[in-house]
Amino acid sequence: MFSIFRFLEWSMVRWAVVVLSHFAMENAAADEWRVISELPTQRTEFATAVVEGKIYLIGGTLFEHARGVERPEFRPGIWRGPFGMSLVEVYDPQTNTWQRLADIPTPRSEPMTAVVDGKIYVLAGYVGKDNLLVNIKHLKVVEMYDPQTDAWIRKQDMPTPRTQFGIGVVAGKIYAIGGYVHPRNRKPDEPWRLDLVETYDPATDTWAKRAKMPTRRDGFGAEVVRETIYAIGGSGWPHDGQGGPALATIEAYHPKTNRWQKKPDMPNLRWVFSTVVVADKIYLIGGTDLQAGDRRLAPVEAFDPVTEKWRVISVAPAVRLPFSIAAVNGKIYVFGGYDKDWELSPTVEVFDTGFRAVTAKGKLPTRWGQLKAEYQRHSQRD
Repeated sequence: MFSIFRFLEWSMVRWAVVVLSHFAMENAAADEWRVISELPTQRTEFATAVVEGKIYLIGGTLFEHARGVERPEFRPGIWRGPFGMSLVEVYDPQTNTWQRLADIPTPRSEPMTAVVDGKIYVLAGYVGKDNLLVNIKHLKVVEMYDPQTDAWIRKQDMPTPRTQFGIGVVAGKIYAIGGYVHPRNRKPDEPWRLDLVETYDPATDTWAKRAKMPTRRDGFGAEVVRETIYAIGGSGWPHDGQGGPALATIEAYHPKTNRWQKKPDMPNLRWVFSTVVVADKIYLIGGTDLQAGDRRLAPVEAFDPVTEKWRVISVAPAVRLPFSIAAVNGKIYVFGGYDKDWELSPTVEVFDTGFRAVTAKGKLPTRWGQLKAEYQRHSQRD
């Protein structure tokens, strides 16, 4: 019997689904990248983190320390140093404005970041007075930033100092995966690309080892979708003399079971790209197409981990190698990078995926996914 209560419930669900569809499709036709700002401090090798809709830029190396481009078919340029900055700036997409914040206590270039409970954790990175290998130091320092107080707190060091590793947060814990280890931090006969997985628990300020990644790699994309960490592409082992071999390998790590799972390879091999998640889809941005003879700019691709399907987005940002990217409310922001002529760019570009997150406040505490599922069950019964 279809009671009045079921009718009201069904009506509410129907309304919720309509609202969800409206928000999810808003601006979906805006299939273009737009330049909206410039970096207030022109730098590279910084990290980004998103807290409450604001994007934090941390550390890095100044543009003026670039020496120019050498062998662009293999790498974007050579830096003379010094490496490592303490600078922290925040960008507000709503107002398109920048603000200087408290410096991070430990200067660093190429750090990694993770956000847990509204706090930003900055891990590793490196410093150096010049580009001589003997003067480069890989860091294991972990520091936490509280946006509410604009203050930094030192945390337990990483067990293994490394760079270019993957990072992800699942159930309040930070996972550091793979990466590159400096010669002074390893034995002479050990590979410098890692399969190591270590996890940090902010609640106890402790580190622990987890199951190793099946493929040694660094410089890969690592993103979390539905409590699973996906490791995508990167450079593998052994070294091929050109920084490779470049990998098409995708592996998924399940923290609950501490197990890795092989996934279908990337359909298009690319070198040096960035990743970000929007609406449970992993976007690959920047880099060069290794299957093209002229190493042209690779298109933007989106990977759906649920269906394991790929979608190519025709447009790409102006930069070839973004310094960093972030996503806020369905929009992807690219900060600086190398353009098609391998020149440093200070621009900030944005791409609107069309997705909008829906949050219910007060009147409808039920999750939208639950409402939609309830509506489908009612439709099947009636």
